[in-house]
Amino acid sequence: MRAKRVIAVVLSPVAAALAFSPALMTQAVADTTQTSAVSAPHAPDAKSPAKQGTTDGSKAGRTDGENCDYKASYNPSAKKPNYDPAQYSQYKSSYNSAYDSAYNTNFDESACAD
Repeated sequence: MRAKRVIAVVLSPVAAALAFSPALMTQAVADTTQTSAVSAPHAPDAKSPAKQGTTDGSKAGRTDGENCDYKASYNPSAKKPNYDPAQYSQYKSSYNSAYDSAYNTNFDESACAD
């Protein structure tokens, strides 16, 4: 009988180490749990060069129109490194037309008279 107790005592630390090893625990948890399908939040869609030019030009034109400073905030070349030449052409064209439109809409001649 004594031999059985000695074997049990010697095997129990080894069995405990194997039973609670990180690799076995991870596998056991993975096998027994069902995970729900969770997706990451959707990243916002990137604007096309024309849409971004319209957005940036409108913002600059509105600011300059309210401050009576024609083309003080005008700077389409700041985004030139972000686009290839064809895309930059679209960006600048949209920027120019949006800038002029926003400037004229927000320009108050009576408030800006010297």
